[in-house]
Amino acid sequence: MSGPTDRRAAGRSDVARTGIAIAVASAAGYALLALVGRGLSPADFGVFVAVWGVVFGLGSSLSTIEQEAARDAAQTGPAGGGPPAAAVTSAAALLAGLVAAVTLVPAVGELLFGRADGVFGIVVLAAALGFAAQFAVRGLLVGSGDVGGYGRLVVTEALLRLVVLVALLVLARLDLRTAVVAVGVGSFAWLAWSRRAGSVLPSGRVPRSTWRPALGRAASLMAGAGLIASVITGFPTLVTAFGDGAPGAAGGAVFAALTVSRVPLLLISPVQALAVPFVVRTREQPGREGAAALRRMLLLGTLAALALGAVGALLGGLLGPWAVRLVYGSGYDVPAAAMALLVLSACLLAWTQLLSATLIALSAHRRMIAVWAVAVTATVLWLVLSPLDVVATTAVGAMVGPVAALACALPSVHRLAATAPGTARTD
Repeated sequence: MSGPTDRRAAGRSDVARTGIAIAVASAAGYALLALVGRGLSPADFGVFVAVWGVVFGLGSSLSTIEQEAARDAAQTGPAGGGPPAAAVTSAAALLAGLVAAVTLVPAVGELLFGRADGVFGIVVLAAALGFAAQFAVRGLLVGSGDVGGYGRLVVTEALLRLVVLVALLVLARLDLRTAVVAVGVGSFAWLAWSRRAGSVLPSGRVPRSTWRPALGRAASLMAGAGLIASVITGFPTLVTAFGDGAPGAAGGAVFAALTVSRVPLLLISPVQALAVPFVVRTREQPGREGAAALRRMLLLGTLAALALGAVGALLGGLLGPWAVRLVYGSGYDVPAAAMALLVLSACLLAWTQLLSATLIALSAHRRMIAVWAVAVTATVLWLVLSPLDVVATTAVGAMVGPVAALACALPSVHRLAATAPGTARTD
């Protein structure tokens, strides 16, 4: 049996490999956004970002499926009485597909994207179905200890989008539709790992008696993740839906800055997936060691997030406007104060997402949902009531969600960390 030193070394190695995968995937994401931003007008790029927000919003709504699959695959004790992973994946695909199909309605497309286009709805629907399988396979890989395979899948997803975009640029032309299609293709990178996906993907018809518990499990997981997605990837869509109409060129510019600041957040789910079994093992340490370790990590993590956010805000204010113009062109002009708030918001959201995974590891699903419900409610209220222009409204609104979420999540995790595993009440 490996000792604590071996486990810590293995954990550091896993984090390092996952970090490299995130860095490569982030670079591919930045390259894609730069190509699209330079190929489209600021107004069209604003529409692209709104579609991007819906695609990754639905994808992010399935991220908790990955965390559950990781916990199931890593489980060494007796299996629980819940529905099988393959049934939960099928249920998640069904629910995500039904939600995505609503975007095919012209009035809904006009509301979410600023214009009605059937191609947008088709891409959103296909991407939602692909993401359901992709997150399940990712959870299987990381939970079974194949962190290398997991990292390769993360990188493949991002590179596939970029390769398809470049191919369309060379063979056809880059316009709003082809850019959206390239984004949707990445959700099918899991097909390269389909041989290993037997335990999380259905091999035949799901029994009728299994559908109800599977739908219940998938719905509860997706509800929390959907709230998360609406604050993170779907935030430009919220601004478009609850603001004063189409974002226009100014909105396209601040959306470009927002998207650049939050691209790494799209890839934090690998860290969340690693965090879930780590928190479970830490909490199960004998005596008070586990509770003390978790509370210590909570304090250090919060201080680190605040420090990183302060440095990021300073650098964002000084270099952000120049960086946005460098990447996208002179038509994308964002004030320094707005860039500072956007970078600070991204740092706080990263820590909030890790706390959300911690709540899942502590079997506090309802509290996790409550945290993000508070964040969404606060954000929407600000967007509806804000008297500011679209740039200032977006920058301040980006801060409202994570601050409200942290105010709810920090005391919840602090209290739950002290609860003994055998006496904890799951929800």
